[in-house]
Amino acid sequence: MKVVAGAGLRTPVVRAGFAVLPVVSLGLLCPVPSLVLALRRRARADWWAFAGFSAVLAAWVTELALTPDDTHGVLFASDLLLILLSMAGASLHAWTVWPRRAGQR
Repeated sequence: MKVVAGAGLRTPVVRAGFAVLPVVSLGLLCPVPSLVLALRRRARADWWAFAGFSAVLAAWVTELALTPDDTHGVLFASDLLLILLSMAGASLHAWTVWPRRAGQR
């Protein structure tokens, strides 16, 4: 038995899966969608995006290790910025850059 609807559903499901991955992992897997895109398309811009999200992850982990539990002010703002970049930024990037089928918006 052949399933025809599976091929049409595959691209949006994979795209949504890669977009939700950084949010579900709380930002710890933020470079993964960019790495998959860079390996698939081999474009220089995709490798730069992977390097950028890897740098955000490294900065976030370093900031997490060096910041005390009761932070306020600038330290809290930098933690919040890095968490938002690693979660929301990577998700938005994966959703908008992931290849779509022709004719799909």
